[in-house]
Amino acid sequence: MKMKLGFLMILFNFLLLSWSLAQDGSIPAFKLGANDLELHRLAQSSTPFNKAGRKFAILGFESGSFEAWAYPLKLIRNFEFSFLVGSSTRLIHGKDIVRYISVTPEATILTYTYQSFTVRAIYITPFDERGALILLDVDSTEPLTIICGFLPILQPMWPAGIGGQYAYWDNKLKAYIISEPTGNNHGFVGSSAASGVSYTPAHMLSDAPNEFKIELKNPETVKYKYIPIILTGGKGKRDDVKKVYHRLSCDPETYYRKTAEHYRNLRLRTLRVETPNRELNLAFEWAKITFDNLVVDNPDLGKGLVAGLGASGTSGRPGFGWFFGGDAYINCFSINSYCDYQTVRDALAFTQKWQREDGKMAHELSQAASYVDWFGKYHYGYIHGDTSPYYITAVYDYYKMSGDVDFVKQSWQSLKKAYEWCLSTDANGDGLMDNKKAGLGALEYGALTGIESDIYMSAVWVRAAYAMQFLSKAAGEKPYVKKATKHYKKAKKIFNEKFWDEEIQYYAYAFNAKNEHVKEISPWNAVGLMWEISDPQRSVKSLEKISSADLTTDWGIRSISYKSKYYQPLNYNYGAVWPFLTSWVATAQYKHHLILQGYNSLMSTVRHTFDNAPGCITEVFSGSYNIYPQEAVCQQGFSTAGVVLPFVRGMLGLEGDAIHKTITFAPHFPANWEYVSIDNYQICKAIFSFNYTRGKDRITIDIQSKQSDGYMLQIAPALGVGSVINKVIVNGEATKFEQVFSTQTVQPIVNIASKGGSATVEIEFNPTVEILPPYIETKTGDMNKGLKIISLRREEDHLKVDVEGLSGKSYVLEVVNPELIHQIKGASHKGNRIDIKIPDGKEGDFIGHEIIIKTE
Repeated sequence: MKMKLGFLMILFNFLLLSWSLAQDGSIPAFKLGANDLELHRLAQSSTPFNKAGRKFAILGFESGSFEAWAYPLKLIRNFEFSFLVGSSTRLIHGKDIVRYISVTPEATILTYTYQSFTVRAIYITPFDERGALILLDVDSTEPLTIICGFLPILQPMWPAGIGGQYAYWDNKLKAYIISEPTGNNHGFVGSSAASGVSYTPAHMLSDAPNEFKIELKNPETVKYKYIPIILTGGKGKRDDVKKVYHRLSCDPETYYRKTAEHYRNLRLRTLRVETPNRELNLAFEWAKITFDNLVVDNPDLGKGLVAGLGASGTSGRPGFGWFFGGDAYINCFSINSYCDYQTVRDALAFTQKWQREDGKMAHELSQAASYVDWFGKYHYGYIHGDTSPYYITAVYDYYKMSGDVDFVKQSWQSLKKAYEWCLSTDANGDGLMDNKKAGLGALEYGALTGIESDIYMSAVWVRAAYAMQFLSKAAGEKPYVKKATKHYKKAKKIFNEKFWDEEIQYYAYAFNAKNEHVKEISPWNAVGLMWEISDPQRSVKSLEKISSADLTTDWGIRSISYKSKYYQPLNYNYGAVWPFLTSWVATAQYKHHLILQGYNSLMSTVRHTFDNAPGCITEVFSGSYNIYPQEAVCQQGFSTAGVVLPFVRGMLGLEGDAIHKTITFAPHFPANWEYVSIDNYQICKAIFSFNYTRGKDRITIDIQSKQSDGYMLQIAPALGVGSVINKVIVNGEATKFEQVFSTQTVQPIVNIASKGGSATVEIEFNPTVEILPPYIETKTGDMNKGLKIISLRREEDHLKVDVEGLSGKSYVLEVVNPELIHQIKGASHKGNRIDIKIPDGKEGDFIGHEIIIKTE
């Protein structure tokens, strides 16, 4: 009886709300929650904005024009607002009066302002529903008509296609229904406050936009109210799609709250970091949101990670909105870094479904694969060779950090097949994968693809062989441990022998069948350097070459030197700047203690979080100017990796190993950072937090942990080379420690057995002169002009700093402890400033310059 009454009450409330909506179509306005991630600025009509969930996405521009996808269907495109004031017949186009954009994870607000009205359009895409909402907040001093127009599409992603689409206005539903003869694909677009104004033929779609209008004869009646616009669609029965439309119509506030809660929980249950750099803090949190937006729950294929999102316009793919295996594996390293393990597990399991019989992992899968014979009639599925070794390394990274041994056991046959496939591509028997047999690696086209092995795919393979030792052991396959160990040792040895170019003192991009090196300077070696499979001294030499303006720009790392005969600034493989490549370089720089270069490489990507679609990082940039090509995808996962990977595993120096129960905290912070707070670093079931504070001659690290019995913590903060470590105190007692020296740093290393609870590490040291990373200011459209740190070394009583700058230009470096400077050559100093004048040379060229700072 109670259940019956409860059902009747729900039904009554639903009918009551539906009745109230039918009167004027508005709903009571509700307060949008404050969000510390909010990004607000003047709107730029041609700049993209996305609002994506698991099942639905709005992909558009700040003009207000957008397309809507109910995966895998493109429902509409060119949705736009226009306005009529009073009795005027002159249309005011929304794109001409959009003023502001405000973005939070749960809502994007575009504000349209005119002399007699302001309309705030609030875009909400629920994270788990096949639809989206636009809530209009209207304030007008005159009667106002809002006209909403769009082109109905109802097409699955390329290469699939359907025919016979039609659209009509359903006056009872107050929506356009878009469908096709089979009745399996549908879209709904409408508003309870609207009336349809377009006639559409029964047998076809009109060439003109479908329009509906919202007439506000007395705008006072909708003050403190929202006018909802609902979009929904997808595959299946029309009634099921209609139910989604009704759910969204009846309770927008609940969907807004649930979506806000979803993103709030994502942030709370993952790694949290606060540094003195607000831009960096914001970029890291937005990276989590961006990756979460790339989780797609496809009704036919399942839940996986797509590579990127952006408006498709008249074409049929929303940016890189397919399931790309290699991108998923690359992004898993970042998602693992902030401990979102369930997302990684789902992504890895999804890719296993598309493994080829011979073991090769799929490179790309259209979201519309269920409509076509994707793997049978299209050749794109398995074109890349690096995807399969990446798969093995990604599973290992997940296992190492999450401790999920069951997943490894369940995946063993898949892992074994992928590994055996990798082995089969070594045609010349040198222990490395051969590009010609495996497939594409670093480059996809052009003059430098006709090679035997490239360093990128070879590095991934060496790492895969290393990983297979631990995966085999976890799966209980002891004979395979020996096999993988043998392969790893051979591959690593050959990697270092074959790729090192003694003549140019650099790890070469590739070699040909005659073992001749490709002499082009490129950053593709950074993957192997990041994983430290190369010789440390040679690695530093290679990274210092990358630090030159030949490759390094103020906005990231070029894919090839601008001095190369192949250089083309907008060419994807031969000159453009990829945040993807910058992520490997920055992480490798930190791994080799090149703090100054690492910081600037990291920040070059961090800044991209705010220069195009707010909160997202664009796929690729010009090699000559800080600008993205028009065709670049505005929300690209592997670009976002350029924030997360070098930040967490580089600057923070966090490495967790659930297999061996070890945690490393080896931060490489700028010398003027006085505090950093790190919370909720989860390795298996153990949770760690670190509070770092630094004074003139002391570093204090407070550690909190839960469920961490049996873990060994290694604490190794980096100080500037020349610092003298006097004492390390753990929980009030002096403790033995080791020291590691590099070109730029000295690190005291202390190991602590964790027993849960708290611990405090204090490091007392004599300070030295420490250089801070140069401040780089670069705006959209700027050329490369910032100071480049090439190297820094301690030699007896002085620091030797090699830099590059534009011919004849002046630069400033800041230092801490300037009172310890005795003498300086190649620059002058006043207070904490070092003023540098680059020698004259050819206009626009970067010129090398040496600075000597005597400290004793």
